[in-house]
Amino acid sequence: MKSKIILMTVAAFLTLSVAISRGSNAAPHSIQAAVREYIDANMPWPPGTARVDFLSASGESATVLQNRADTFRIEPAGNSDFIGDMVFLVRFFKDGSAVKTESVRTKIEVARNVVVAARALPVGSILTGADIRTAQKWVRRIHPQALASVEETSGKMLTVQVSEGAELFTSMLKDVPLVKKGKMVKIVFDNGLMRIATVGLPEEDGIAGSIVRVRNITSNKIIYARVLGDSVVGIEY
Repeated sequence: MKSKIILMTVAAFLTLSVAISRGSNAAPHSIQAAVREYIDANMPWPPGTARVDFLSASGESATVLQNRADTFRIEPAGNSDFIGDMVFLVRFFKDGSAVKTESVRTKIEVARNVVVAARALPVGSILTGADIRTAQKWVRRIHPQALASVEETSGKMLTVQVSEGAELFTSMLKDVPLVKKGKMVKIVFDNGLMRIATVGLPEEDGIAGSIVRVRNITSNKIIYARVLGDSVVGIEY
């Protein structure tokens, strides 16, 4: 009977420890440690790429919490992107009833590779691999116009002047016109059975795949043609 009581006591202690740790190997030393574990387990970033600053302090240790609650739940309040300013609510329960809620304010920064200029570049530069590189940067927000990779810059034209090391964004880039206003182009009509080619003068710039107005030199008529390549447009049928 005595051994049975001891086993029951040990089992109850182990259950309590698991509930407090929420799946970790050991109970956290503090509420902040528990929140940090929660962030590491739930953030979308690779391990080791996020740093967390706690903006609000909670002095209670896991030992004190074990005396007041047998389980807890952590959840984000508001922003749930795991970057920038975030508030986490730590809710403590005893016998299924809520006994305490701690609010923990944090600042999360993430190390990301960003696309930057490898050297100072003037406006109008057509970018090549030698003009750009990646650099790691700690950020508190993901810029909506951030480039995902250096491949996104290949063959693009800069619309602004940038200094060496400056981060590049999609708003700074545009496609290079393959057809330029007033510069002679070849006009091609090809329906598979017949191919006709002539020349014309575009009345506007055009990038690959765009439709531009072109004056047919032979007929002096304005036609609409699709940009097929460098100084080549095609009449669609």
